[in-house]
Amino acid sequence: MIRTALRPGWLALLALLAVVVVSFYQLGMWQLGVSSNKAARELAAAQATRPTEALAEVTAPHQPFPAYGAGLPVSASGEYDASLQFLVPDRLLDGEPGYWVVTPLRTDVSGEVALLPVVRGFVTDPAQADLPPAAGVQIVGTLAPSESDTTGQPPAPGQRGAIDTADLVNLWDEPLYNSFVFLVEETPATTSADVTRVPPPVFGESGIDPRNVGYALQWFVFALFAVYMYYRFLRQASQPPPQPPADAEPAPELRHTAAASSAPHPGDPA
Repeated sequence: MIRTALRPGWLALLALLAVVVVSFYQLGMWQLGVSSNKAARELAAAQATRPTEALAEVTAPHQPFPAYGAGLPVSASGEYDASLQFLVPDRLLDGEPGYWVVTPLRTDVSGEVALLPVVRGFVTDPAQADLPPAAGVQIVGTLAPSESDTTGQPPAPGQRGAIDTADLVNLWDEPLYNSFVFLVEETPATTSADVTRVPPPVFGESGIDPRNVGYALQWFVFALFAVYMYYRFLRQASQPPPQPPADAEPAPELRHTAAASSAPHPGDPA
């Protein structure tokens, strides 16, 4: 079969097969990308239209994270506690590595004084992280559930591997919300211009559009089918022609020819 595949005609067919398979694969991957982007846009649009709710109406200190809370815009008022500020390393913004600047907001909007971690922004150098004044501030932000520290490494001084409220509750001797907020607005503006706002992530159940995923699977199936057909045709071309059995009777034409050749001709000696 290899000898057949090395013939010029089959080599040309193999090159055509490679072009077809690569094209179908790229079309499938393109459909997957369209699926993810479309679903993300729909989720982002749905999240952007959610009305802002008061933090006290959504959750309270030490309460489980609300089932509908991820991505919900909330408002709260209080004072930043700069003495408890920390950085979260290994975060990206527009492909650039850096740190989240997390400062707890001390607020009593739920009836008791508690701390709410607030992601005030992003810096590429820890020295850029400013310390906000201890003054009254009104914030609007996007609610997010607590993270889990999966780094497995001890953090540097003034840093935490994640915004893990289960860990922070052992460090802060005050009631704590089981959530954190991506800052969107603050009044008055107390955060330095060196601290870049972090766009709130899009939360949702699914990040794909099933219809486009189906289209992608079709292109992948087409690619596999092309490979199968090439192999099938190559295998058929490589097989030798079938030989008749050794004990088979000759065809009628052969018998007639044999009989004619064995018959006596005029002039032959008797």
